[in-house]
Amino acid sequence: MALNVKLRVLMANYYDRDVIGPCLSPLRELAEIIDANLGRNMTLEEICQAVNGIHAVIAADEPYSRQVFECAQDLLIVARDGAGYDKIDLQAATDFGIVVTRAPVVIDATANLTIGLMIALIRKIAMADRAIRKNEWTNRAALLCPDLTGMTLGIVGFGQVGQKVAARALAMGMKLLAYDCVDVADSARRVGAEVVALDDLLGQSDVVSVHLRHTPETRGFFTTELFNKMKKGSYFLNTSRGEIVNEADLIEALETERLSGAALDVFQKEPVDPDNPLLTMDSVLLTPHIAGDTT
Repeated sequence: MALNVKLRVLMANYYDRDVIGPCLSPLRELAEIIDANLGRNMTLEEICQAVNGIHAVIAADEPYSRQVFECAQDLLIVARDGAGYDKIDLQAATDFGIVVTRAPVVIDATANLTIGLMIALIRKIAMADRAIRKNEWTNRAALLCPDLTGMTLGIVGFGQVGQKVAARALAMGMKLLAYDCVDVADSARRVGAEVVALDDLLGQSDVVSVHLRHTPETRGFFTTELFNKMKKGSYFLNTSRGEIVNEADLIEALETERLSGAALDVFQKEPVDPDNPLLTMDSVLLTPHIAGDTT
Protein backbone atom coordinates (compact mmCIF):
# COMPACT_ATOMS: atom_id res chain seq x y z
CA MET A 1 0.00 0.00 0.00
CA ALA A 2 1.44 3.36 -1.00
CA LEU A 3 1.98 5.94 1.71
CA ASN A 4 0.71 9.47 1.21
CA VAL A 5 3.29 10.99 3.55
CA LYS A 6 7.00 10.43 4.00
CA LEU A 7 7.44 8.78 7.37
CA ARG A 8 9.76 10.64 9.71
CA VAL A 9 11.86 8.64 12.20
CA LEU A 10 13.63 10.35 15.09
CA MET A 11 16.98 8.82 16.05
CA ALA A 12 17.19 9.78 19.72
CA ASN A 13 19.89 7.27 20.65
CA TYR A 14 23.56 8.16 20.52
CA TYR A 15 25.34 5.08 19.29
CA ASP A 16 28.22 5.49 16.84
CA ARG A 17 26.56 6.32 13.53
CA ASP A 18 29.23 4.47 11.53
CA VAL A 19 28.54 1.29 13.51
CA ILE A 20 24.76 1.37 13.16
CA GLY A 21 24.75 2.82 9.64
CA PRO A 22 24.34 -0.49 7.77
CA CYS A 23 21.37 -1.43 9.99
CA LEU A 24 19.63 1.82 9.06
CA SER A 25 20.01 1.42 5.28
CA PRO A 26 16.69 -0.44 4.77
CA LEU A 27 14.92 2.16 6.91
CA ARG A 28 16.27 5.05 4.82
CA GLU A 29 14.45 3.64 1.78
CA LEU A 30 11.13 3.99 3.59
CA ALA A 31 11.52 7.02 5.82
CA GLU A 32 13.32 10.25 6.49
CA ILE A 33 15.64 9.80 9.47
CA ILE A 34 15.98 12.81 11.75
CA ASP A 35 19.24 12.49 13.69
CA ALA A 36 18.92 14.02 17.17
CA ASN A 37 22.25 12.73 18.47
CA LEU A 38 23.39 14.87 21.40
CA GLY A 39 25.92 12.37 22.75
CA ARG A 40 23.67 11.88 25.79
CA ASN A 41 20.07 11.19 26.72
CA MET A 42 17.68 13.95 25.75
CA THR A 43 15.88 15.83 28.50
CA LEU A 44 12.11 15.92 28.83
CA GLU A 45 11.99 19.39 27.30
CA GLU A 46 14.26 18.38 24.41
CA ILE A 47 12.30 15.25 23.51
CA CYS A 48 8.99 17.16 23.69
CA GLN A 49 10.31 19.59 21.10
CA ALA A 50 11.87 16.90 18.92
CA VAL A 51 8.80 14.62 18.57
CA ASN A 52 6.62 17.19 16.83
CA GLY A 53 5.81 15.79 13.37
CA ILE A 54 7.60 12.49 14.09
CA HIS A 55 6.01 9.12 13.27
CA ALA A 56 8.51 6.80 14.97
CA VAL A 57 11.29 7.12 17.54
CA ILE A 58 14.37 4.94 17.98
CA ALA A 59 14.79 5.67 21.66
CA ALA A 60 17.56 5.52 24.23
CA ASP A 61 16.90 6.26 27.94
CA GLU A 62 15.23 9.66 27.59
CA PRO A 63 11.85 9.96 29.35
CA TYR A 64 8.60 9.26 27.52
CA SER A 65 5.90 10.60 29.80
CA ARG A 66 2.29 11.51 29.07
CA GLN A 67 3.52 15.04 28.43
CA VAL A 68 5.74 13.78 25.59
CA PHE A 69 2.91 11.85 23.97
CA GLU A 70 0.68 14.92 24.17
CA CYS A 71 3.31 16.75 22.10
CA ALA A 72 3.51 13.94 19.52
CA GLN A 73 0.31 14.05 17.49
CA ASP A 74 1.74 11.91 14.66
CA LEU A 75 3.68 9.39 16.73
CA LEU A 76 2.93 5.71 16.03
CA ILE A 77 5.76 3.79 17.73
CA VAL A 78 8.60 4.14 20.23
CA ALA A 79 11.28 1.47 19.67
CA ARG A 80 13.75 1.24 22.55
CA ASP A 81 17.34 0.24 21.78
CA GLY A 82 17.53 -1.55 25.16
CA ALA A 83 15.65 -4.18 27.15
CA GLY A 84 13.77 -2.05 29.69
CA TYR A 85 10.57 0.02 29.55
CA ASP A 86 11.02 1.92 32.80
CA LYS A 87 11.52 5.36 31.19
CA ILE A 88 8.28 4.98 29.20
CA ASP A 89 4.79 5.58 30.58
CA LEU A 90 3.19 2.48 29.04
CA GLN A 91 -0.32 3.41 30.14
CA ALA A 92 0.00 6.82 28.50
CA ALA A 93 1.37 5.22 25.32
CA THR A 94 -1.59 2.83 25.31
CA ASP A 95 -4.04 5.69 25.81
CA PHE A 96 -2.58 7.48 22.79
CA GLY A 97 -2.50 4.31 20.65
CA ILE A 98 1.30 4.28 20.46
CA VAL A 99 3.12 0.96 20.12
CA VAL A 100 6.18 0.44 22.35
CA THR A 101 8.87 -2.11 21.51
CA ARG A 102 12.28 -3.06 22.88
CA ALA A 103 15.46 -4.90 21.85
CA PRO A 104 15.50 -8.31 23.57
CA VAL A 105 18.76 -9.26 21.83
CA VAL A 106 20.65 -7.33 24.49
CA ILE A 107 19.74 -9.98 27.06
CA ASP A 108 22.74 -12.13 26.13
CA ALA A 109 25.04 -9.12 26.02
CA THR A 110 23.94 -8.04 29.50
CA ALA A 111 24.44 -11.53 30.90
CA ASN A 112 27.90 -11.72 29.35
CA LEU A 113 28.96 -8.38 30.82
CA THR A 114 27.64 -9.46 34.23
CA ILE A 115 29.81 -12.57 34.17
CA GLY A 116 32.76 -10.52 32.92
CA LEU A 117 32.38 -8.02 35.75
CA MET A 118 32.05 -10.81 38.31
CA ILE A 119 35.25 -12.51 37.17
CA ALA A 120 37.15 -9.23 36.89
CA LEU A 121 35.99 -8.04 40.31
CA ILE A 122 36.64 -11.20 42.30
CA ARG A 123 39.88 -12.13 40.52
CA LYS A 124 41.07 -8.49 40.85
CA ILE A 125 41.89 -8.27 37.17
CA ALA A 126 41.74 -4.46 37.01
CA MET A 127 43.92 -4.18 40.13
CA ALA A 128 46.40 -6.64 38.63
CA ASP A 129 46.54 -4.66 35.41
CA ARG A 130 47.28 -1.44 37.33
CA ALA A 131 49.89 -3.23 39.45
CA ILE A 132 51.86 -4.60 36.54
CA ARG A 133 51.91 -1.18 34.88
CA LYS A 134 53.46 0.17 38.12
CA ASN A 135 56.11 -2.57 38.13
CA GLU A 136 54.52 -4.30 41.14
CA TRP A 137 54.91 -7.78 39.66
CA THR A 138 55.95 -9.42 42.92
CA ASN A 139 53.21 -7.91 45.11
CA ARG A 140 51.17 -11.07 44.76
CA ALA A 141 49.74 -10.99 48.30
CA ALA A 142 47.67 -7.93 47.40
CA LEU A 143 46.17 -9.80 44.48
CA LEU A 144 45.35 -13.03 46.31
CA CYS A 145 41.65 -13.77 45.88
CA PRO A 146 39.12 -16.61 45.91
CA ASP A 147 38.24 -18.59 42.80
CA LEU A 148 34.69 -18.57 41.51
CA THR A 149 34.41 -22.34 41.18
CA GLY A 150 32.49 -23.59 44.20
CA MET A 151 31.24 -20.12 45.20
CA THR A 152 27.52 -19.47 45.61
CA LEU A 153 25.90 -16.94 43.29
CA GLY A 154 22.60 -15.44 44.42
CA ILE A 155 20.52 -13.97 41.61
CA VAL A 156 17.90 -11.41 42.68
CA GLY A 157 15.42 -11.18 39.82
CA PHE A 158 15.24 -14.42 37.86
CA GLY A 159 13.87 -13.16 34.57
CA GLN A 160 15.47 -13.53 31.16
CA VAL A 161 18.80 -11.92 32.05
CA GLY A 162 18.99 -13.62 35.45
CA GLN A 163 18.47 -17.00 33.84
CA LYS A 164 21.17 -16.33 31.23
CA VAL A 165 23.59 -15.32 34.00
CA ALA A 166 22.73 -18.49 35.91
CA ALA A 167 23.48 -20.73 32.92
CA ARG A 168 26.88 -19.12 32.44
CA ALA A 169 27.74 -19.28 36.15
CA LEU A 170 26.77 -22.95 36.28
CA ALA A 171 29.35 -23.66 33.59
CA MET A 172 32.00 -22.24 35.94
CA GLY A 173 30.99 -24.62 38.72
CA MET A 174 29.12 -22.11 40.86
CA LYS A 175 26.17 -23.02 43.09
CA LEU A 176 23.04 -21.05 42.16
CA LEU A 177 20.37 -19.50 44.38
CA ALA A 178 17.46 -17.53 42.93
CA TYR A 179 14.88 -15.11 44.28
CA ASP A 180 12.01 -13.37 42.52
CA CYS A 181 8.73 -11.82 43.60
CA VAL A 182 6.91 -14.11 41.14
CA ASP A 183 6.99 -17.90 40.81
CA VAL A 184 10.17 -18.90 38.95
CA ALA A 185 10.36 -22.51 40.15
CA ASP A 186 10.11 -24.01 36.66
CA SER A 187 12.74 -21.77 35.06
CA ALA A 188 15.06 -22.22 38.05
CA ARG A 189 14.70 -25.98 37.81
CA ARG A 190 15.59 -25.92 34.12
CA VAL A 191 18.73 -23.88 34.75
CA GLY A 192 19.80 -25.72 37.88
CA ALA A 193 19.15 -23.02 40.50
CA GLU A 194 17.48 -23.35 43.88
CA VAL A 195 14.69 -20.89 44.65
CA VAL A 196 14.99 -19.50 48.17
CA ALA A 197 13.66 -16.63 50.27
CA LEU A 198 15.47 -13.32 49.88
CA ASP A 199 16.99 -13.39 53.38
CA ASP A 200 18.33 -16.90 52.78
CA LEU A 201 19.84 -15.88 49.48
CA LEU A 202 21.56 -12.85 50.99
CA GLY A 203 22.92 -14.82 53.96
CA GLN A 204 24.27 -17.74 51.91
CA SER A 205 25.59 -16.12 48.71
CA ASP A 206 29.24 -15.26 48.11
CA VAL A 207 28.11 -13.08 45.20
CA VAL A 208 24.77 -11.31 44.80
CA SER A 209 23.80 -10.19 41.29
CA VAL A 210 20.78 -7.93 40.76
CA HIS A 211 18.52 -8.32 37.72
CA LEU A 212 15.30 -6.63 38.83
CA ARG A 213 13.14 -4.40 36.70
CA HIS A 214 12.88 -0.80 37.85
CA THR A 215 9.35 -0.33 39.18
CA PRO A 216 7.88 1.74 42.04
CA GLU A 217 8.19 -1.41 44.18
CA THR A 218 11.88 -2.00 43.40
CA ARG A 219 13.04 1.63 43.58
CA GLY A 220 15.57 1.83 46.43
CA PHE A 221 15.18 -1.91 46.99
CA PHE A 222 18.75 -2.47 48.21
CA THR A 223 19.40 -0.46 51.36
CA THR A 224 21.48 -0.90 54.52
CA GLU A 225 18.88 -3.34 55.80
CA LEU A 226 19.57 -5.78 52.96
CA PHE A 227 23.32 -5.15 52.80
CA ASN A 228 23.53 -6.05 56.49
CA LYS A 229 21.84 -9.37 55.72
CA MET A 230 24.46 -10.25 53.11
CA LYS A 231 27.23 -12.67 53.95
CA LYS A 232 30.19 -10.73 55.37
CA GLY A 233 32.90 -10.37 52.75
CA SER A 234 30.58 -11.10 49.83
CA TYR A 235 30.41 -9.25 46.51
CA PHE A 236 27.60 -7.20 44.95
CA LEU A 237 26.80 -6.75 41.23
CA ASN A 238 24.22 -4.53 39.57
CA THR A 239 23.70 -4.50 35.81
CA SER A 240 19.94 -3.80 35.92
CA ARG A 241 19.01 -0.25 36.96
CA GLY A 242 20.81 2.16 39.27
CA GLU A 243 17.64 3.35 40.97
CA ILE A 244 17.21 -0.09 42.54
CA VAL A 245 20.17 0.52 44.86
CA ASN A 246 20.61 3.18 47.52
CA GLU A 247 24.16 4.19 46.59
CA ALA A 248 24.95 5.85 49.91
CA ASP A 249 24.08 2.63 51.72
CA LEU A 250 26.17 0.60 49.29
CA ILE A 251 29.15 2.91 49.83
CA GLU A 252 28.78 2.49 53.59
CA ALA A 253 28.71 -1.31 53.24
CA LEU A 254 31.93 -1.14 51.22
CA GLU A 255 33.66 1.32 53.57
CA THR A 256 32.84 -0.81 56.62
CA GLU A 257 34.03 -3.91 54.71
CA ARG A 258 30.68 -5.57 55.08
CA LEU A 259 31.18 -6.22 51.39
CA SER A 260 34.50 -7.15 49.79
CA GLY A 261 33.63 -5.40 46.56
CA ALA A 262 31.04 -4.28 44.05
CA ALA A 263 30.74 -4.10 40.28
CA LEU A 264 28.25 -1.64 38.78
CA ASP A 265 27.16 -0.86 35.25
CA VAL A 266 24.29 1.39 36.37
CA PHE A 267 23.99 4.25 38.85
CA GLN A 268 21.44 6.38 40.66
CA LYS A 269 22.57 9.36 38.60
CA GLU A 270 23.95 8.99 35.10
CA PRO A 271 26.47 10.22 34.12
CA VAL A 272 28.11 9.68 37.50
CA ASP A 273 29.09 12.80 39.43
CA PRO A 274 32.89 13.26 39.47
CA ASP A 275 32.86 13.45 43.29
CA ASN A 276 31.00 10.13 43.71
CA PRO A 277 33.00 8.13 46.33
CA LEU A 278 32.61 4.97 44.23
CA LEU A 279 35.11 6.42 41.74
CA THR A 280 37.96 6.32 44.26
CA MET A 281 37.35 2.87 45.76
CA ASP A 282 39.79 0.11 44.76
CA SER A 283 37.23 -2.53 45.68
CA VAL A 284 34.76 -1.28 43.08
CA LEU A 285 34.64 -2.00 39.34
CA LEU A 286 32.61 0.40 37.19
CA THR A 287 31.36 0.53 33.61
CA PRO A 288 29.24 3.33 32.07
CA HIS A 289 25.89 1.55 31.43
CA ILE A 290 27.21 -0.44 28.49
CA ALA A 291 25.78 -3.90 29.21
CA GLY A 292 23.72 -3.99 26.03
CA ASP A 293 26.12 -2.03 23.81
CA THR A 294 27.52 -4.56 21.37
CA THR A 295 27.83 -4.14 17.63
